[in-house]
Amino acid sequence: MNQQEATRRMEEEIQFFPWFIQNYFRKKSGDQYSSITLYEYAKEYRRFLTWLIQEGFSSATKLPEVTLTEFAALWPEDLEFYKAHLVKAPKILKETTQKRLAENEQPLPLRQNATVQRGITAIRSLFNYLSEAIDRNTGKPYLEHNMMRKVANVKDNKTMAERGAAIEKKLFLDEEALDFLDFIEQHYIQLLESRQAVTAFKKNRIRDLAIISLFLGTGIRLSELVNLNVSDLDLTAGEARVYRKGGKWDMVVISSVAIGYLKSYSTQREKLYQPDEAESALFLTRYRKKAKRIAGGAVEAMVGKYSEAFKIKVSPHKLRHSVATQLYTKTNSLVQVAEQLGQSGTSATTIYTHIAGKKKRDAMNDLWN
Repeated sequence: MNQQEATRRMEEEIQFFPWFIQNYFRKKSGDQYSSITLYEYAKEYRRFLTWLIQEGFSSATKLPEVTLTEFAALWPEDLEFYKAHLVKAPKILKETTQKRLAENEQPLPLRQNATVQRGITAIRSLFNYLSEAIDRNTGKPYLEHNMMRKVANVKDNKTMAERGAAIEKKLFLDEEALDFLDFIEQHYIQLLESRQAVTAFKKNRIRDLAIISLFLGTGIRLSELVNLNVSDLDLTAGEARVYRKGGKWDMVVISSVAIGYLKSYSTQREKLYQPDEAESALFLTRYRKKAKRIAGGAVEAMVGKYSEAFKIKVSPHKLRHSVATQLYTKTNSLVQVAEQLGQSGTSATTIYTHIAGKKKRDAMNDLWN
């Protein structure tokens, strides 16, 4: 999903919210928060408002009717009750998956703690705003007390070592990343059986290699990649200008592994997709005889297709993990990893110390050999 689509979906969601939550979104949009993040928050607020009504914390019958007074009446134990609701709620699944589990008399899986924490983080952001924003009628904050400050985060139910071991199985490290690109370029076509599949592959091969090499050469997020414009790429300097999660622009270093693929695509972009002069998107696809920005879902499916044929099906996010792990192995610097990935701190990158730890142990074992 790109920023434009996320904005559209967010606006559809918030029109059914109370006025004070709509004010929150106006403020955050003005602060240039990522539309994708705000859309995810909007879904969490819809879930929270619905729960307030169902559990009797609000007398409203519709979401816009939930009042600020009812928010102010919530106590920490009420919000802890909601957190427990999220922990115990089943994972949101497709109807076909739910039906299959029901037919086999299997229980619905619960949400992962990381998913629950996203909901808590969203609610905390809203309460922070309501306790800081000033009501122009009273001259006081919307909420006198921020009760979410009393609610603890959800603890991760996996140790760093466990998370690292699970992630490591889906990483392309060292020569394997280069082998993956070589596989797509030289060998993938041999697996295709139909003439139509071969034709489609040949048409998009240069673009697909540029996309995957850019993932492996930068560690950027899927949303950051699909939102790139032609003007954001500076191959002479080996940099790309990306719109980070959280609404900030950043310059990202591009590894030399990607430069050749990107140059090849850039020189053939117009010939392959015939975009209009006004089309600024870097990565394109053709739909109904017109070039347009490639969607995140299409990129995700493309990465999954190639990686499954090569080794194991992975997502663009796992390619990001691969870059982070490789960079930490080379530099031993969480700060450098955080800067390359666009993380605000090093806490989110400590997982890579556990993935790279095995390599360090192997190096010590071979130290005197």
